[in-house]
This record gives sequence, structure tokens and C-alpha cells, in this order.
Amino acid sequence: MATRKAAPAPARADLGPEQMRDGLRKLDRREHDIRAFDVNAIADHNDQSADALCIRYNDTIARVFGEDSHEYKQYFLYSFEIHDGPLVMSPWTGDMGPDVREIREDYARGIQQALTNFANIGTLFNENLEDFAEDPRARVSRAFGELDIHPAIADATERLIQGGHYANAVEDACKALDALVQKRSGRGDLTGTPLMQTVFSANAPILKVADIGTPTGKDEQLGMMYLFSGAMLGLRNPRAHSLAPDDPERAIEYIAFLSLLAKIADSATK
Repeated sequence: MATRKAAPAPARADLGPEQMRDGLRKLDRREHDIRAFDVNAIADHNDQSADALCIRYNDTIARVFGEDSHEYKQYFLYSFEIHDGPLVMSPWTGDMGPDVREIREDYARGIQQALTNFANIGTLFNENLEDFAEDPRARVSRAFGELDIHPAIADATERLIQGGHYANAVEDACKALDALVQKRSGRGDLTGTPLMQTVFSANAPILKVADIGTPTGKDEQLGMMYLFSGAMLGLRNPRAHSLAPDDPERAIEYIAFLSLLAKIADSATK
């Protein structure tokens, strides 16, 4: 008889500094709602307003860590009504079960558990953010997260930046820009400098960034051709043929520049 394999345990969420700061803001808003809730307004089991608040609590945990994460499973609460005592005869109804006072205590217990969870998460996040602030690599990662990087460039570089592989990040950003220009221009047969010189040519451009019918527009088109070509010559090629590391802050500046070129390529017309 075949044995059923146990389901793999959920992975822990790998959050960067900006994600933790955003998580703290989300937790703070939800904590305010929870603290404002009046348990004395509860009259019976399965209080709809309390249950709705518990749903919002779990949703906040999911948005901070991800619904498939270890942390979501750890902090999830089925209900704010947590009863940990034996059933007794209610003096109010004569039925077996807690009276209204005990029901309110049960809900208060669950609400306190939610607030304790938030406090523990906040302490962990703040400690991690302090560690990031002391780590030069973390400062660069934070700076990267605060920039509005073009999606194609971000996808190619984010993990490399976080891992401290700055030269590889710049090289892959160049490759991502190259692929973007190939796709937009339809010139998959070209790459690197020949691609950029052909696509952004001031005489017969495939992608236009300016009105080449005017002298100023033609100058702008030519200038952009040099910028795109220069990125391939000055940034991609040296890293493709060398193992020299990049300065972290300079790498971020290069990637921001390549992101700007990607945005220009996206907005160019045919």
C-alpha cells in the first residue's frame, strides 16, 4: 500500500526593507481598528461584527506575508472567540454554555491574541530594519526598492541586487533593455550596439523618440541613439568580458539609467 507523502511545509516569507515598512503600515491600520472594537456590544456567540473584524485581521496577515507563507499559517486565527474553559450552566438562559459575560471574555481573549501577534511581528520587523540600516548592502537594496524601476529591468536585477551581485545586475539590466528593444522594433536578428544604431537611427528610425522632421527632433533622435548604443558599449560589453566588481551605489545609478532608457523605448513610436 502506497503511503501518502506529507504536504511540504509553507516557506517563510522573504521580505525586503520596503516590504516590511509597508507591512508595518498595514498592521498599524488594522491594530487601530481592533483596539477600537467594543467587546461590551457583543450579545451572543458568532458576533457578526467581531467575525468580520477577524476576517480583516487574517486578510492583513495575508497581505503582509502572503497567503501561502509559514507566517500566515502561524498567525491565522479562526475566530476572535477563544473559549478555554469547561461548559457550565448559564444563569441567564439555563442552557449549557457560557453566559454573555463569558462570551465577551472569550472575544476579548482572541482580540488580545491578535494584538500580541501584531506586537511580535512589529518587534521582528523593526529589529530586521535596524540590521538592514547597519548593512551597506541592505542600504543599496533599500535604495533600489524606492526607485520606480521599469518592470523588465526590475525583474532582471532585483534578486541580484539583493544578493550583492552588482556587476551581474548591471549586465542583466543591459540584456533586458536589449530584449525590450528587439521586441518593440521587431529586429530580433540584431543585438547590442548594431541593434540600437539601427532602431534609433536619426535617418530612418524604427522607433522614434522625437519628430525627425525638425532639426531639433533629429538631434534628439540622434542623441538617444548614442545613449542606447553607449549603454551597450560602456555598460554591457565590459561586464560581459570581465569579472571586475561594481561599486554598489554606482550599480544602482547605472540600473536607474537603463530603466530610463527602457521607459523611453516603451514610449517610442513606430
